[in-house]
This record gives sequence, structure tokens and C-alpha cells, in this order.
Amino acid sequence: MKQVKSLRSAFTILTENKIQVTGVSMDTIAEQRSFSDKFDIPFPLLCDTTGVICEAYRIEHPKSKPRRETFLFRNGVLVHHDRAVNPMSQARDVIISINELVGGQSR
Repeated sequence: MKQVKSLRSAFTILTENKIQVTGVSMDTIAEQRSFSDKFDIPFPLLCDTTGVICEAYRIEHPKSKPRRETFLFRNGVLVHHDRAVNPMSQARDVIISINELVGGQSR
């Protein structure tokens, strides 16, 4: 919930900087839709009920609950992977990481 609030509150800033946000979880489509509607999430949520995405990105998921991780891609190439996501500051952390990757320039 804190992670969603962080990303939702910074969504305009993220999109103005051409950052595309997509959430992925192992919840069902119905659970994702309910969660998205309840918390007014402005970005798409993808369902990974089989764990294929978690496996592809080597995300640990003990007891069917994957860890929170952030992946940043540039031109289709993974350029940053944060395995220690702080849900309360995730949006700020993403912006800082992107600024470091592009030399402090907005894109």
C-alpha cells in the first residue's frame, strides 16, 4: 500500500520525465482490478499468477508473495535493478536512479 501511494503521488512527475510505471504481482486479475479500483492506481498492473515473470527476473517469492523489486529499462535494456525497495520512497528513489543514469538530465 505504501509503495502504491508513493508511485501514485509522483505519477505526474514520473510520466513528465517519460518514466513508464507498471506493477506486477502474483494476484489474480480480479484481485488486481479490485486493488487498482480501491486505491485509484493510474498505471497498469500485470498478473503473474504462474510466476513466469518472477522467474524470468529472478525475483524471490517465498510463500507465493514476491519481494518488492524495481527494474529500470532504457531502450529495452535493463540498466538498473533495486532489490531493496523502500515502499515509502520508491518514486523518489526511481527518479534519483534515473537522474544518475542519464547524468541528471530529464528525458
